Amino acid sequence: MKRLCCILFMMVIECFAGELVYTDCNKNQHVLHVSSASLSPYPPKVPGNLTVSGQLELGKNISGNIQLDVSIHKKELFLWIRVPCVSNVGSCTYDFCSLLASNFVSNGKASCPPDLTAQKFSCTCPIQTGTYTLKPVVIQIPKISSIVSDLISGDYKVVAKLVNKDTGEQIGCYHVEITLDHSCSGFGCILG
Repeated sequence: MKRLCCILFMMVIECFAGELVYTDCNKNQHVLHVSSASLSPYPPKVPGNLTVSGQLELGKNISGNIQLDVSIHKKELFLWIRVPCVSNVGSCTYDFCSLLASNFVSNGKASCPPDLTAQKFSCTCPIQTGTYTLKPVVIQIPKISSIVSDLISGDYKVVAKLVNKDTGEQIGCYHVEITLDHSCSGFGCILG
C-alpha cells in the first residue's frame, strides 16, 4: 500500500502530460511551475511500466511546515464522486516534508532512487530553488488484486495544493485529469 501511495503521489506531483489534462490553479505567484511533462503509455496500466519525464521550476526553497492537500474525484457513470481518505490514500492532507521522509529515508539517510539521484533531484526537504529536469524514468506500477485493480481503473480529477502553513502562502496548485487502466489476463479479461 505504501508503494502504491508513493506512485500515486509521484503522479500528482509530476502533473503528467501526454494526452493527460493538467492546469496550473495557483492563485498567487508561481513559486512552483511545471513547464513541461510527459507520461507514457497513456493511460497508465496497473500493473505496468510507466515512463515519466518533465521539467519544473521552483522559485523558493521548500522546507518547514508544508502541507499537501490532495482532492481526488472519480467518475462513476455521469457523476464525480469524491474519493475518501482511507489509510492515507485518497483525498487526504499530508505533511509534505514528512511524507517525503517516510518514503525516501532509510536508516536516517535520504535514499532517493538512483535515477533521481543521478539527475540531482532531492527526495527530502529542504528542496532548493532551481529548475529541475527529469529525464525519462521508468516507474514500475506493482500488481494488485484484480478487485482493487478494477476499482482503481477509471477517470479521475485531482487537485493538489502545496501550502506553507506558517505563512499561508500557496506554493503550487495543479488540477489534473487522468485515466487509469488495468492490465488483465486470463479469465478475468473475459468477465471485464
